[in-house]
Amino acid sequence: MYKIIIDYEPNQTDNDVISEGVYASHKNIIGEKDKYFSIFLKNDSGKIYGGIQAYFDTESIYIDKFWVDETLRKQGYGIKLLNEAEGEGVKHGCISSITDTWDFQAEKFYLKNGYERMGEIKNYWFNHSRIFLKKHLKRITL
Repeated sequence: MYKIIIDYEPNQTDNDVISEGVYASHKNIIGEKDKYFSIFLKNDSGKIYGGIQAYFDTESIYIDKFWVDETLRKQGYGIKLLNEAEGEGVKHGCISSITDTWDFQAEKFYLKNGYERMGEIKNYWFNHSRIFLKKHLKRITL
């Protein structure tokens, strides 16, 4: 007998079982597992004031979460973080960077930094649109 359980505070181990199950069922198509990494903006004491959580595969980097503390915005830290993430993608052979944002968040920031709008889901959440963006990454030539 199997039961359906709703868990509003699932532990990471349980979530990992689902992730591994999805990966295993798609392994013959995808062939590899995404590689996760984080980039942090820290002060001298080690306190985090911003960062990116991302992952990449053989073709693209996906910027999943991107945050800079309100007090440090518009000072170039976001661009530095984004450049580092894209650089990691290039080092690992990625040809594009992909992300999504809300209409009230960072679309203008991404557009200023070479991203192009791929699509939009209007009225996705509380009458706000979810916007999908992509940037072609330049390969390093030696």
